[in-house]
Amino acid sequence: MIYLKMLSLADGREIYDMLQEIAANDNGFHNKVYGMTYEQFKEWLDHEHSVDNGNLEDWMVPQTSYWLYDNGKVIGYGRIRHYLNDNLAETSGHIGYAIRQTERNKGYGTKILSLLLEECKKLNIKKVQIGANANNIASNRIIVKNGGFLFRATGNKNFYRIEL
Repeated sequence: MIYLKMLSLADGREIYDMLQEIAANDNGFHNKVYGMTYEQFKEWLDHEHSVDNGNLEDWMVPQTSYWLYDNGKVIGYGRIRHYLNDNLAETSGHIGYAIRQTERNKGYGTKILSLLLEECKKLNIKKVQIGANANNIASNRIIVKNGGFLFRATGNKNFYRIEL
């Protein structure tokens, strides 16, 4: 069974190990945990949990972080921003996600985006914006497969909208 689980302070080694398979800048997805020690990961987890619970710096917007699981194995990481400020609307989007290296090309990217979009509905986000590096063919296809239409393209980034 494939499902999302919200980030928790109880998350441990399996999450850490999965995040070590995702590069620091993986096709536009910024993984701050890559290369950290396990102790540093636990500090990061505490910070992310705090942010997910509304302890935001001035430049941040509310967010929720999730892990993608399949039959009890952690497969990927996703985040939903509850709304976009001007900077995020120009440079990013509501959703970011990444799949661990050993589980790519198995349909998990399509599935995590689909599940994250279901969570967006619960948050009453009607128009979801997602950015993808123009040269990341797989991610662009995943977004289109989930109903995305290209509404803006810059030199190296495509921006899609999905109406919910």
